[in-house]
Amino acid sequence: MDSPGNRTLMGFTRRIGLWLGAAVVLGGAAAVMLVLQLAVLARIVSDLAFHGRAVSDESAGLAMLVALLAGRALLQWAADMVANEGSLQLATAIRGELLRHLFHVGPVGLAGQATGQMVTVLGDGVAALEAYFAQYVPRAAMMVVLPLLVLGMVLNLDVWSFIILACTGPLVPVFMALVGYRAQVIMDRQWTQLLLLGSAFLDTLQGLTTLRLFGRARDAVAAVAGMADEYRITTMSVMKVAFLTSAVLEFFASLSIALVAVVFGARLLDGKADFQSAFLVLLLAPEYFMPLRAFSASYHARQNATAAMRASVSFLPCQ
Repeated sequence: MDSPGNRTLMGFTRRIGLWLGAAVVLGGAAAVMLVLQLAVLARIVSDLAFHGRAVSDESAGLAMLVALLAGRALLQWAADMVANEGSLQLATAIRGELLRHLFHVGPVGLAGQATGQMVTVLGDGVAALEAYFAQYVPRAAMMVVLPLLVLGMVLNLDVWSFIILACTGPLVPVFMALVGYRAQVIMDRQWTQLLLLGSAFLDTLQGLTTLRLFGRARDAVAAVAGMADEYRITTMSVMKVAFLTSAVLEFFASLSIALVAVVFGARLLDGKADFQSAFLVLLLAPEYFMPLRAFSASYHARQNATAAMRASVSFLPCQ
């Protein structure tokens, strides 16, 4: 569903499109180096195990392997740094715009807004955007780039393994989306409770003297404690859904890799497949699901940012 919060996130994404594009390009280059690294490793192991070559004969291959490993680590570090820098610059700009907007409208324009909610938006609301743009968006792009590279390599090596990976891979996002709908509802409730908790806590602090005069300070503290406990329970519900998402991902990933291993193992015993191709496919199969694991780990960042935008879109100066 297209909500004002989602449209705001899309607008923010366009504002740092160059940063995110650079992060995706660097991550794609790192993915290419990963595939080449595994191909070189498979060739070296095959030569050492089945072609009678000594370790000294593989010095060139080992040097290439080390170079690819270092290059991949450097490119991935650069991709992460670019994404983090872009998200930090965007968060700083948003906080500045929010503060200028608040000073521009003044007390009259903010008469109907809760002070605690505005503080939460400036703090946790903007912080949720940093994780969204630094983690979720680049990993969502890599969830497409690296699996396609792996599928292209596997297709050249073994058709059956390609069919297994191509059929089981799309099941993961489907079930993650089904679980994610439930998680989004919980995240929306969590952010609503956080905003209410911030407002209640600030109101209690501001009226603490009056509450003490009328002997209601303990009741107010108990009410805030009750809201905090409800927020804790909702947060634990979010964690339960996150663990469920990870379990679904691990189940399909393990099943797919096991099927590839069984099919290749049977064909190796019959002499219908060579070791280098089988070893390379088994190295590539876990990497096929690695972007999905990273995406699953950062999926809560997207839900958190979406819930924050839905709850705080009325405070934003530009939407």
